[in-house]
Amino acid sequence: RKKVGGYTIEIAINRNPPVVAKNELRIDIKDSQGKPLKGLTVMVNYYMPPMPGMAPMNYTVQAPPKGDGYTMTMDLIMTGPWNIVIKTIIEGKNLSAVFPIDVR
Repeated sequence: RKKVGGYTIEIAINRNPPVVAKNELRIDIKDSQGKPLKGLTVMVNYYMPPMPGMAPMNYTVQAPPKGDGYTMTMDLIMTGPWNIVIKTIIEGKNLSAVFPIDVR
């Protein structure tokens, strides 16, 4: 969970810890009162930080709405550290939050 510009961005992954495979990601974005924000365009950029001698692993996917939040599937193809960046625009403000994860 991260606070950004007066809003809360929270993620949950269906596997703990995340594994090399398809992992379902749920994103909840709430206002300062804790009310879910619907109708947003939510982009998810997940990537493994660059390492010498390795091809970049960097993917960007839109998370469609589902219930009070947004969901998408990440296909994590390698163990190690990954970053998940959630991006959206609320009332003309660009918001983003970075969530580091360790894939097993």
